[in-house]
Amino acid sequence: MNQKQSATSSLDLSGYEKSHAIKSIFQAAIHMDLPLAIWRLPHQKEINLMVSFSKVREIQRPDLETSDKGFVFAPFDTKSKATLFIKSDFHLSFDFNEAIQHKDISNSEEALRSKFIKEIKRQINKEEEKLTYHIHDQALIEADLEYKDLVALGVEAIKSNTLQKVVPARSKTISLNSDFDLITKYLQLCDAYTNAFVSVVSMPETGTWLGATPELLLEVNHSEFKTVALAGTQRRDIDKPISDTAWTQKEIEEQALVSRYIINCFKKIRLREYEEKGPKTIIAGNLLHLKTEFEVNMKETNFPELGTVMLELLHPTSAVAGMPKEASMAFIKEHEGIDRSFYAGYLGPIQNEQKTSIFVNLRCMQLLESNAILYAGAGVTEDSVAQKEFEETEMKFNTLLNILNSAS
Repeated sequence: MNQKQSATSSLDLSGYEKSHAIKSIFQAAIHMDLPLAIWRLPHQKEINLMVSFSKVREIQRPDLETSDKGFVFAPFDTKSKATLFIKSDFHLSFDFNEAIQHKDISNSEEALRSKFIKEIKRQINKEEEKLTYHIHDQALIEADLEYKDLVALGVEAIKSNTLQKVVPARSKTISLNSDFDLITKYLQLCDAYTNAFVSVVSMPETGTWLGATPELLLEVNHSEFKTVALAGTQRRDIDKPISDTAWTQKEIEEQALVSRYIINCFKKIRLREYEEKGPKTIIAGNLLHLKTEFEVNMKETNFPELGTVMLELLHPTSAVAGMPKEASMAFIKEHEGIDRSFYAGYLGPIQNEQKTSIFVNLRCMQLLESNAILYAGAGVTEDSVAQKEFEETEMKFNTLLNILNSAS
């Protein structure tokens, strides 16, 4: 691999396989107890790896316009659990066979950088061992209600006009194979799900999370703002053209509710100049969804802080909580019976070459020492059938299980 080298310390990765280089850097960060994130944006080949030389910051809310470059990792319920920020002190991107090192640190951190590079060199030249990662023990809580009963309770609440929609979730604990290798599985996810944001987040405070989410929460690219409404799910038939996909009234209405939620957020801030595209059918691995895109020119609307304002208004969206937001959150808190933790929260790089890309943390799992906790939810409306919603969560689990169960 070729590399743009720092003037003060060098890290030559030429001659090493990409997977071995990523594993070595990852293991160096774990060995030094440092937080890190790895990600690949949808429809791209480039894999980014970012490490902080200090503990993660707890932040009230990200200020996207003034933030340092870094990576944000937020829980589903930001009122009860802190949003975390990994500052970019070491950033390497792998594009095909080239590794590009980004210079992000101040001179005062040069000693830490040298120590880290020394540890990478030690890891890359030694015999490969079983990869380790940060583990944060989480109680394996069994929900009080069976998922189908939870769905039925949601339908009752909707029919009594307490809610318009609710998105109950469930978790599933699986055993990891003894030869489980996180980076190998991560690279397999990247190959399998080109349309997804594929990530690993590993830090002492949260443990390690692996995911491949199809849902953009928001993107700010210079003066362009973008968000999407993604809802409605069905299994993909690879022998059938996407143009032949038929959607039920329940799925169409579910997706329309998410679109209306975004438009209502625009109305709250008196934003009328936006472009709406869709809905259209999109592929998300083994599934199909309905998606509508919303775009705003922040320069033309004179709204440079739109990203920060909309992030606070949008999360958690009706696609992961329900409508109205407060009532659906109360229903989830009272009846769901699991700790969502960072599932259905948000994550992504901030101020990376003046671009911020934040995604909803779906199709994800938390890695424990020999187990993993997977999470999935389904949108419940008045027309929901409990068995079908249960089957939808099983299909969503399979996004990761199909890769976990495949040969390494």
